[in-house]
Amino acid sequence: MNSREITLIGPEGTNLFVFFQFLIFNLISWFNLYLLENTLEFNLNNVVFRQIIFSLLGVAVFFLFTYISINNIYNLSEVLLLSSTVLLFGVLFTQESLGARRRYDLGIIDVQPSEFTKIILVIVIAKFLAESSKNIWIIAGVIANILLIFLQPDLGTTLILLILIFVLMFISSTRIIFLVTSLISSFFGFLALLELNFVNRFQVKRITDFYSDIQDFSQTQARLQISLGGLTGQSIDENISIFVPVQTTDFIFSAFSKNFGFLGNIVLFSLWVLFALRVRRLILKSDYVFEKFLLSGLIMLFFIQIFINVFTVLGLIPLTGDPFPLLSLGGSSILATSAAFGIINRSFIENNLTI
Repeated sequence: MNSREITLIGPEGTNLFVFFQFLIFNLISWFNLYLLENTLEFNLNNVVFRQIIFSLLGVAVFFLFTYISINNIYNLSEVLLLSSTVLLFGVLFTQESLGARRRYDLGIIDVQPSEFTKIILVIVIAKFLAESSKNIWIIAGVIANILLIFLQPDLGTTLILLILIFVLMFISSTRIIFLVTSLISSFFGFLALLELNFVNRFQVKRITDFYSDIQDFSQTQARLQISLGGLTGQSIDENISIFVPVQTTDFIFSAFSKNFGFLGNIVLFSLWVLFALRVRRLILKSDYVFEKFLLSGLIMLFFIQIFINVFTVLGLIPLTGDPFPLLSLGGSSILATSAAFGIINRSFIENNLTI
């Protein structure tokens, strides 16, 4: 890999396409939250101001990871996995909130370690698939992390990670029999945990209600809000009040659809597809197997989260509570996504793609 010196910004330190697209996604989030709240105050209780602060911290994280070479990320994967395991174990002993233990309350902000675990597991699985000799400790660490997230409980993130692992294994030409065996084992493992009452009753009710055709209030309200957006979005002057719970996080897509309409959705998804196509060009250019799996995993992680968030809002799947990357309010999600963008930026630089 290229070990050239990296400057802070400019042709030698930033792929301008990656950086500006990262900024655009953040700006869209600010404007969307402002239209939702219709106010901007310079205190952390204001969601727009909080998001701006998180985004500025995200820019710092973006450049921090630009300074870490892809080879160093490869070498640090076990340390990152161990750190993730410790943090996920510790969070199980924190104060329960809304029936779950997912965050460290630091006063000003909450830190949700599972958001960073998503990026860490992409790195670890990419290394596992790239190695000719498989490391049993990596397998054990990945399983431990997924179980710890499941026990919080957080079925949404667990589902995202399982889908990600299976897709990465599939594109790596892993034997079909191993994939099928893993899938069956995961299914029966879930049934066993369900039977042993390790699955939160509230989340079980979400699933059973969904398949019993019981309409969820949040999803029903979200669909009504989306319908208000029409083709070009609903202006502030014609604002109609519809109550959607956790509007700034889990159901942010419904607010975006109301504010920018169908055309706004087309633009947003087009930006993500354009970004994915640009990274695909990098994947095809790179001759480093670990880097190929790493980039593929990060892009798939983004899109799996996007689709699960959108499908949840539309009522196509049970409620999961997973954020829309760089659109939902949330410091942990933004910082973790910023780290992923920084890794992608570094990869572009090392492959001499700076524009």
